[in-house]
Amino acid sequence: MPALFRRLALFTLLLWSSGTVLGQNATVTAETATIDSATLGAEIIRLNVTRQTLEERLNSVRSQHARLQQNEAALNEHILALSGSVQIYRVLQEQRTALPDVSIDPQLSDLIAETRLRQFEVTQLQRMVRDEPLRFSAFLPLEELLDELQDLVTSAVTLQSEQRALAETSARLRDSLEEQLFWIPSNRPLGVTWLLALPGQLTNQITNLPGSIRLGLDPAHLPTWRVLLAIALFISAFGLFSIRARLAQRITDINNEIQVYNDAQALWAAAAMTAEVTPESEAEAPPMEGAAVDLPEAPTPPSPWLTPTALVWVALQALPLSLLVLSFGTLLSNTSSDGIPAVGPALTAFAFSLFVVQFLRRFLSSSGIAKLHFSWSSGQRHTLLLFLSRFAWVLLPTSFVLALAEQQTMALADDILGVFVMLAAGIGIAILFSRLLKQLPKLYQSEGIHWLLTLVLVLLPLGLVVLTAFGYYYSALQLTGRFLATFYVLTGWVIAEVTVMRGVELSTSRLQLHRDREAQAARLANPAPSPDGQSITVEPEIKAEVQKVRLQTLRLARFLLLAVFGGLLYWVWADLFTAFGYLDSFVLWQYGDADSLTPMSLADLGSALFILGVTLFLAANLPGLLEMLVLSRLTLQQGSSYAITTLMNYIITTVGLVLALSSLGVSWDKLQWLVAALSVGLGFGLQEIFANFVSGLIILFERPVRIGDIVTLGNLSGRVKQIRIRATTITDFDRKDIIVPNKTFVTEQLINWTLTDTVTRVIVKVGVAYGSDLEKTRKILLKAAHANTRVLKDPEPQVLFLNFGDSTLDHELRIHVKALGDRNPGIDEINRYIDREFNKAGIEIAFQQVDIRLRNSEGIERLIEPREKP
Repeated sequence: MPALFRRLALFTLLLWSSGTVLGQNATVTAETATIDSATLGAEIIRLNVTRQTLEERLNSVRSQHARLQQNEAALNEHILALSGSVQIYRVLQEQRTALPDVSIDPQLSDLIAETRLRQFEVTQLQRMVRDEPLRFSAFLPLEELLDELQDLVTSAVTLQSEQRALAETSARLRDSLEEQLFWIPSNRPLGVTWLLALPGQLTNQITNLPGSIRLGLDPAHLPTWRVLLAIALFISAFGLFSIRARLAQRITDINNEIQVYNDAQALWAAAAMTAEVTPESEAEAPPMEGAAVDLPEAPTPPSPWLTPTALVWVALQALPLSLLVLSFGTLLSNTSSDGIPAVGPALTAFAFSLFVVQFLRRFLSSSGIAKLHFSWSSGQRHTLLLFLSRFAWVLLPTSFVLALAEQQTMALADDILGVFVMLAAGIGIAILFSRLLKQLPKLYQSEGIHWLLTLVLVLLPLGLVVLTAFGYYYSALQLTGRFLATFYVLTGWVIAEVTVMRGVELSTSRLQLHRDREAQAARLANPAPSPDGQSITVEPEIKAEVQKVRLQTLRLARFLLLAVFGGLLYWVWADLFTAFGYLDSFVLWQYGDADSLTPMSLADLGSALFILGVTLFLAANLPGLLEMLVLSRLTLQQGSSYAITTLMNYIITTVGLVLALSSLGVSWDKLQWLVAALSVGLGFGLQEIFANFVSGLIILFERPVRIGDIVTLGNLSGRVKQIRIRATTITDFDRKDIIVPNKTFVTEQLINWTLTDTVTRVIVKVGVAYGSDLEKTRKILLKAAHANTRVLKDPEPQVLFLNFGDSTLDHELRIHVKALGDRNPGIDEINRYIDREFNKAGIEIAFQQVDIRLRNSEGIERLIEPREKP
C-alpha cells in the first residue's frame, strides 16, 4: 500500500508539472522554498551509501550469474566425460544443490519509484532557484543531488535486471539438471555383490536412525516455534483421544438416522412396486366397488449434510495416532548431517499415510459410511478392506523410506534400506493389484478395459522395480512419490464424488417430496377428479421438473469435480514434466533443406503419438460429452444433435491428424501438393466413394433424412439408424440392417414419412353388394373411424362412394393417424369393427362374381349338371 500511495503522489506531481509547463505562471520569491545545504549534503551521502550497497549486491549477482553460465556451458561436457559412470549423478546433484535460490527483490521497485519521485521534486526546486541570484549557491548541491539520484536509479534498475536474468538462468539450469538426473542412473545395477552386502549395510543404516533422532533433538537445531507446534499437536491428539467415545456416539446417531430412512425407503419402494403395475388380466377386470389403493407418502429424506458431517467425525476418529506421530516429526529437525538423514519429514509422511489407512478402515467397516450412506455391497467392502489391510504394510514403510531418501539425494548410492523397500513394495503392490482386480467386477462390463487396467496397474510397480534394479533409483523415487500422491488424490476424489452425488440425490428427493405436498395441498383446496373418478396422486410435470433439476445439478457437480481432480493431478505431476524435455536430445532424423535441417527428436515422435491418442479419445468421447452438457439443454430438431456431433467428430479427427503430422515435421505447405495430387487421383479412381462422402456431408447439412426417420427408398422402407461418411444404415421392419450408399439419398427419389410431420393418411377400401343401404353403409364407416382412438379428429374422416364395380359398390374410408406406428394397427381395428357392424346390419361385403360358359369342340354350349347318385 505505501508503494501505491507513492506512485499516486508521483502521478499527481507529474500532472501538476504538466500544467506548469503548459503555461501556468509560478512566481518564485524568497519565501517560496527553503533549501538547506546541510540537509542536501546529508541526503547526498545517504544516497551514495545506498548506491554503493546496490553496486556490491550487483557485483555479487553478476558473479553468481557468470558462475551459473559457466556451469550451464560445461554441463554437456561433464555428461560426455562421465557418461556411463555413476559419478555423473553426484556431480549433477551437487550442482543442483548449489544452485542459488534467487528471487527478485520487491523493494527495488519501491526504491526506483521513490527515487524518481525525489528526482522530480529536486528538478522543481532547481527550476525555482535557477533565476534567483540569492539562491544560486544552492544550485550546485541540487545538481549534485540529481546526479546521485540518477546513479541510484541506474544501479537499482541494473540490479533488478541482473536479478531477473540470474533467476531465469537458475531456473533454466535447474530444469536441465532435473532432466539429466531423471534419465541417468544414480546407483550401480544390482547384482550378486549387492545381495551379499545387503545384511550388513542394511543393519548399519538402521542403526544410524537413532543418531538422526538425537540430531533432531539437538537444541541448536530446534527452534522454539517447532517445540510449540509439537506441543500443540500432542495436546490435540490427546484431546481427540479423550473424546473418542463422544465422536463414536455422534457417528452412531447419524448412522441410526440413515438406517431408519433406508428401512423406510425399502418398505415404501416395495409398496410402490406392488401397487404400481397390475397384470393385464387384472387391469381389464372392472375395479371392485369401494376398493382403493392407498399408497403411503414417501419417507422424508434426511439432511444431505449428514454424510459430510459423518465423514468429518470419522476423520477426527482417525486423527489421534497420526497427530501423535506428526508431533514427533515436527519436533525433529529437518536438517541432515554427516550422512545422517532427517527423520522429521519421514515421520510427517508416515503420519499422513497412517491417517489415510485409519480413515479408509473406518470408512469401509461393517457399520461405516460406505455401507449405510452409499449402499456399497458387503462383497465389495470386504474385498477393499482385505486389500487395504495388506496394502498398509506396503504403503506405510514406503512413504517413510521415500521421504527419508529425499533428504539425502547425494547419498542414494548408500541407501540400501530405500532400495530394499522399493523392490519389496513394487513386487507387493503388483501382487495386491492383480488379486484385487480379479475379485472386483469388470469395469464398464468390458473385458478389454478391465484387462487393460489390470495390465497397467501390475506393470507400473514392476516397472519401478526394474528401474531400481538397473540403478535408476532416483527416477524410481520421483515416480513413486507421484504415484502415491495420485493414489491420495484419487481416493479423495472418489469419496468426494460419491458424497456429492448422494447429497444431490437427497436434495432432489426432498424437493420432490416438497413439490408433491404442495400439489396435494392444492388438490385438497380445489378438488378436481380425473375423468375415471379416481384421485390423481402423481404429477408428471412435477416429476419431470425435479428430474431436470437433478440432471443439471449432477452434470455441474461432476464437471466441477473433474476440473478439481484434473487440477490436482496437474499439480502433482507438473514439476516432473520438465524431465521429459530430455527426450529432445535423441534425434531420430532430420528434415528440411540442406542449409536448414530441422532435427526430429524422440520427444517429437512421442508428442505425435500423444496427439493421436488424445485425438482418438476426444473423437470417441467429446461429441457425447458435448451432447450431454450443451445440446441436451437446447431445443433442437430431430437429428440436429447427431449432425452437430458427427461434424464435431470430423473436425476433431482432421485437426488431430494435422497437428500430429506437424509434430513430425510434415507442414501444410509441403502436404498440400500431396493432398491435391491424391485428391485428383482418388477423385477419378474412387469417385463413387468421394460422391458418397460429399453426399454424406449434404445429408448432415441439409438433413433430408435424420436419425430415427421412417423413409422409403425404391422398394425399401425402414428407420434410419446411422449416418456415416460413406453410407447410411436403415433398419427395415423385419429388423434387418441395410447399408445404403449416401449418394442414393441425393440422386434418387426419397420418401421421408417423418421429415416435417408424422401425420399420414390411411385409405380403407370397402366394397358392398349391389342393393345395400348406402346411407347405412356410410354411417357405419364413419362410426368405425370416430370410435377408433388412433384416428385424428382433424382432419375429419371421410367416406366416399367412388365407383360402381363389376360386383361391388366401392367405398373409401379416408382417415388420418398421428404416427406411422398407428397405420397398420388402425387398419386392423377398423376392418374388424366394419366386419362386425356390417354383419349386425345385414350389409354384405360382396365378392367378385364371374359367369363361366363351356363349349365343346363343335361349339355347342353345355351345362354342368350334378352327377346322379348311383
